[in-house]
Amino acid sequence: MKKETMAVAGLVLGACMTAQAGYRTETTVAPGTEAHQYVVQIKITDVAQDGKMDVLGAPKLTVKAGEEGKITVADEKEQSGIFCTALVKEAEGGTEAVTTVVVKEKGKEKLNTSQSVTVKK
Repeated sequence: MKKETMAVAGLVLGACMTAQAGYRTETTVAPGTEAHQYVVQIKITDVAQDGKMDVLGAPKLTVKAGEEGKITVADEKEQSGIFCTALVKEAEGGTEAVTTVVVKEKGKEKLNTSQSVTVKK
């Protein structure tokens, strides 16, 4: 299998031009150490109105192709935190990665985004 790395550039809620607060997510997917295994890293950044960026988390998941992986970094009651899922699918024409990121603060959803990227062989 050809070594491929997929990257999904972030999504910013509230355009930087208007200097509104928001979140940016960045996902990278790389082949794992075993066949049909992938390492997915999702970086979540809080972008303040003044442009300052604070990385909230950068969890890594190791997933097997076709099986969904999940990781949660949250408080005990899961009222505040980061909730991530990743699914990598292999096909004849390439590899597709679908990720979902949810950020909750005090029980309220602040971000819910899904991204999909396909790398052709």
